[in-house]
Amino acid sequence: MSRFTTYAIREISSSFLLLLILLSSILWLGQGLRHIELLTSDNVSFISYISYILLLLPKILIITIPICLFLSVLFNINRLRNDSEIIVLWAAGRSDHESLLKPILLFSFLVYFFSTILSLYITPYSLNEIRHKIIDIRSSGIHSSILKEKKFISPVDNLTIFLQERVGNKINGLLIHDLKDTNSPQTYIAENGEFIEEDNKKILRLFNGNIQIFERDENKISEVEFQTYDLNLAPYNKQEDGHIYADELYTYQIIKNLNNKQIKDFNKYEREQFAQLHSRIANPLYIFSFALIPLIILKFSKKPGDSFLIPISIVSVVAFILQITQITTSNLLIDKSNIVLMIYVFPISFILIIILLLFLDSFALKRFLNVK
Repeated sequence: MSRFTTYAIREISSSFLLLLILLSSILWLGQGLRHIELLTSDNVSFISYISYILLLLPKILIITIPICLFLSVLFNINRLRNDSEIIVLWAAGRSDHESLLKPILLFSFLVYFFSTILSLYITPYSLNEIRHKIIDIRSSGIHSSILKEKKFISPVDNLTIFLQERVGNKINGLLIHDLKDTNSPQTYIAENGEFIEEDNKKILRLFNGNIQIFERDENKISEVEFQTYDLNLAPYNKQEDGHIYADELYTYQIIKNLNNKQIKDFNKYEREQFAQLHSRIANPLYIFSFALIPLIILKFSKKPGDSFLIPISIVSVVAFILQITQITTSNLLIDKSNIVLMIYVFPISFILIIILLLFLDSFALKRFLNVK
């Protein structure tokens, strides 16, 4: 490996990592803020919340890696061009593809292997963990952490709780409106209360109060006084859907589910798994296209004084088309499983076309693009 190849890989990798950290952090922060309600409405501890949003990172990286690779290669090619390093290489008798193609391809292979592992194993694992965390959180019932002083809290649609004062699990001045039975809504008023757990049951124990029951059919209110009353909170638990989506299944689970089945016999869920499996394998192939596209710029913008706006606009549009193609083919595969070959043909074709353009005569390419 030549010194320039090592130098180019080092420059591209440092730019790539910096961009990846910045862009992924911005998206991750946005996702973290989007799920902040878990801390306030779903009785999740801060540690559980952090572990939850950390599991969002692999999915974000799947999106940001191709973009950051494209931008890092584009940035370094532009820097080499502006610093006239490309001209020095050209003067030394080395072509563009001899100088830059090798380091870009070597680094692309590293990114490709990482993206493949991320796509096949890490991201499905993280999404699967997120799904089970959501099921556990939303099926865990009402927790004392959601009860706030001097605020009406509705942890579920049919229950509203107001408390005057709270110290730990001890409560003073309690008002509860229960709409579980719409024909007989109940209002609990108690001087004191305590949130406790007994035999895996969550109970709100009330002291010195009364229950007012409104009978809609008879249009009257009856009142029952009590010294101690245990309000079982289990009936108010949310029943979270336990369905696991195709992108949340492990790769080996999908292979097992589809084993010995014909495409024409797939049901909707199996078609989703089929599309997901092949997308996980094929999508990392686009990495090479995103890495090689910026090299086209050097075919008609090598010197610092050459036009740069049009070339960079062209390669940016091509990169955008690549991204759209990747998303579109993955979505189409769900309903049209017979086009599975196309999901591999497109990324490989893009790679071959870009390499062909790199080896075309620069003058012919400039005339085709009408760039002076």
